[in-house]
Amino acid sequence: MMYKSGVVALVGSPNVGKSTLVNSLLGQKIAIVSSKPQTTRDAQRGILTTENAQVIFVDTPGVLRPNYVLDRTMLAIARSAVQDADVVLWIVDVAKKPSNEERRIAKLIEQTNSSAAVYLAMNKSDLLKPENVINHTNIYRSLCDKAIWMLVSAKRGDNVERVKKDIIDLMPEGPKYYENDEITDKTIRELSGELLRESALYYLRHEIPHGIAVLVEEFIEKEDGKIEIIATLVVENNRHKGVVIGKNGSMIKAIGIRARREIEKMIEQPVNLQTFVKVKADWRNDNYQLKHMGY
Repeated sequence: MMYKSGVVALVGSPNVGKSTLVNSLLGQKIAIVSSKPQTTRDAQRGILTTENAQVIFVDTPGVLRPNYVLDRTMLAIARSAVQDADVVLWIVDVAKKPSNEERRIAKLIEQTNSSAAVYLAMNKSDLLKPENVINHTNIYRSLCDKAIWMLVSAKRGDNVERVKKDIIDLMPEGPKYYENDEITDKTIRELSGELLRESALYYLRHEIPHGIAVLVEEFIEKEDGKIEIIATLVVENNRHKGVVIGKNGSMIKAIGIRARREIEKMIEQPVNLQTFVKVKADWRNDNYQLKHMGY
């Protein structure tokens, strides 16, 4: 039997469940999940390897109208991923009718890579009211006539295995690019930084989460097996800094405790996490700062 491999670009509006779906497809967490928009900021690769195939999922930032240099960078990342993909996995929130954002994404897919197969995963089917099933699915299908489609609930796992099988069937013949035990191209250091940002997103509200970045300053494995991490949460102004620190340091402590537990769960080693907060005014519009932060 021939070996199949290829790249799948996950695209969609913010908060449609892209990261939850890629985690479900892989069977473990490699992408951070939050109810807040712009959770994913760069192209995260998740690798699914079976006996006869290897699928490289590229989880792109939620496509949105760019208001900052960071937003334009995120949009360019999404376009590039679609351009290079063998399959575009377009994820929508089927519980809601399509917005103008979905219509722009349909155009982006058509204009950027007209030769790629398109798989339309209508996510959050568990929230779809029975009386809206036919109407909502028909409207989404009309946005991309060539798309294969499936109702799915990434949160509950409904039809996730079917989506996985369908995508493997769409893969072209190709070599194995990664070893069997590799599930992402991210380093443990990078994933730890993402888990810290996820923890900040979990606790913080309003505009603050959008203006936070994480810098992992040090990541050292000690002789006793403990991992020492020193990280900085970068915010845009002193008011945000005060909120992130919290009264008597309560907020930064809560963020750090949650992040440490998630990192320890991921690497199965004890972690000592020290977290600091620093102001970098308007960093989302500063090309130098964006480059320094890895965007």
